[in-house]
Amino acid sequence: MSLRTSTAGSSGINPPVVHGLHHFRTISSVNSKGASLEWTDVTFAIKGKKILNGCTGILRPGELTAVLGPSGSGKSTLMNVLGGRQRLRGEGKTFSGEISFDGKVQDPINFRSHIAYVMQDDNLTATATPKEILRMSAHLRMHNKSEKEIRALVNDLLDSLKLKTCQDTVVGNGVIKGISGGERKRASVGMELISKPQMIFLDEPLSGLDSYAAVTTMKVLKDLARSGVAVMVTVHQPSSEIFSMFDNILVISNGLVVYQGPSQNLGAFFEENASMKCPADYNPADFVLSELQTAPQDDIENLARVYNQQAEENIAPQIEASRAKGAKDTSLKPKSRPAGFTTQLKELFLRDFRDAIRNKPVLIARYCVLIVLNLLFGCVFFRVGSSQSEQYWLTMADEFIPYYGGMVTVCINAMTGSAQGAILGYPAQRGIFLREYASNMYSTIPYMLSKMMVEFPLSFIDSLAQVLITYFMMNFQGNFFYWVLTAWVLNVSSVSLAQLMGAAVNSGSQAIQLMPILVVPQMVFSGLFTSLSNIPVWLRWFQYLCALKYGVNLAYFNEFGFNYTQLGGIDDAKANLVGLDIGVLLALIIVLRAATNIILKRKARYVF
Repeated sequence: MSLRTSTAGSSGINPPVVHGLHHFRTISSVNSKGASLEWTDVTFAIKGKKILNGCTGILRPGELTAVLGPSGSGKSTLMNVLGGRQRLRGEGKTFSGEISFDGKVQDPINFRSHIAYVMQDDNLTATATPKEILRMSAHLRMHNKSEKEIRALVNDLLDSLKLKTCQDTVVGNGVIKGISGGERKRASVGMELISKPQMIFLDEPLSGLDSYAAVTTMKVLKDLARSGVAVMVTVHQPSSEIFSMFDNILVISNGLVVYQGPSQNLGAFFEENASMKCPADYNPADFVLSELQTAPQDDIENLARVYNQQAEENIAPQIEASRAKGAKDTSLKPKSRPAGFTTQLKELFLRDFRDAIRNKPVLIARYCVLIVLNLLFGCVFFRVGSSQSEQYWLTMADEFIPYYGGMVTVCINAMTGSAQGAILGYPAQRGIFLREYASNMYSTIPYMLSKMMVEFPLSFIDSLAQVLITYFMMNFQGNFFYWVLTAWVLNVSSVSLAQLMGAAVNSGSQAIQLMPILVVPQMVFSGLFTSLSNIPVWLRWFQYLCALKYGVNLAYFNEFGFNYTQLGGIDDAKANLVGLDIGVLLALIIVLRAATNIILKRKARYVF
């Protein structure tokens, strides 16, 4: 049985594609038939509260479907559940019902890479340009194409999305001036269109756009639907012009689907079944949403019952026919293999490198703070160092304390200098990472390695600049390059811990609350302010996880080179072998990075 009804396109003849979407024809492997999505009796609850309640519906190829509903009605949740972005069970969540992609019933996470998904927030790298965004997406998703083909596709898509005039302008954010909101939204759409999707979901794509930008965006989506792709969008208040572009409307209120059908029948349905007559000169969408806002729960439940009865007659047979056909398929064939490891690493590195050098406000703040702080420390501990003999320091403890303080300050500053920015790194890019990972653009290992390839040289520059200032101002006597190495390894180890903590949380505000855990235990358990023998035995093991302990050991050894355990009144550190201290720091870095990778992979399984 055909999945099409008597809506637009029921004749089986696809209208001509306009506005430049012709590249979907010329690039191979695009199925003009698209794919269908069916769901029956979908119920989703969080801690007992039903967000979705017995929802049934179908999304057909070649149609533009709008999901309407009051705020908090479950529009975005329905889209997230159907698109495999929502965790369905665990953490107080429960789910029931069946979802099928092209007739094959399965967990939505198994087919989510077949669905292009544009979130409400335009999670794009602020320092990247639309052309770079589309080109990166093409290289990661169409790696079997030649560079010439990719360039042609990117240029074609830039033209289709009316992004040519801003193709080389950075996206921007609240700090960096960039392209307009409408252009950002179209760049987000273009990033997903590169994958030649069979289906595309857009959550509130018109949010924050002016009327012209909204209409322009919807025209692109309408053309995309005409090319054979199933398109579903959530919208809050569509204008009359935009409403006329929709083939189908799905209305949801309080988690209940109260209508799904042709857009031109929306007003008649509510007039016939709820005595809600839409005035002739009124936008049907505005009218329905206004009525649902004030409708009693009993009326909404009655509408849902009427819809479910009609769905049993009209939609259920189509779903059954699609699933009967899908049951014959043994598996869902992957759309395409992901790009190779080196391609993923190259593209991610280029993006991270450009971001690091283009983000001028962050770069300037980073080195201004570094220089000012180290000049300040250099003034406080000015020329505390000396080449006096071992015996001198053993008898002149009062003069040794400032020397000791200068060394410890350098180590602490090396450890904490980059940690604050690092702990906010993953939360700040969480939206970008989750969207791209869910789209199967790359795996977590190249994502982390690319950041390390940018971070390590910057950390080395930080350490070199710090030591250049403090070494000569404090008159240190140890090997200069050994000091740089000590500061660098301390810096990288603390950044590793900060990234682990940042990856474990969902927001920057949560990450900031963890900063004391990053700094305070290092000082307490490193023996800087109290003898380790004063710490309870059952807590002393924590000292072996403190990078600062090994960093101070290295600094002591570099400056004095003798058995400084005789300075027991100052510190309880043992005169470890240099190689052992460095080895432990490197091991900490490796373990922390590996743990971060595991956390990222686990948390990225679902977006919500």
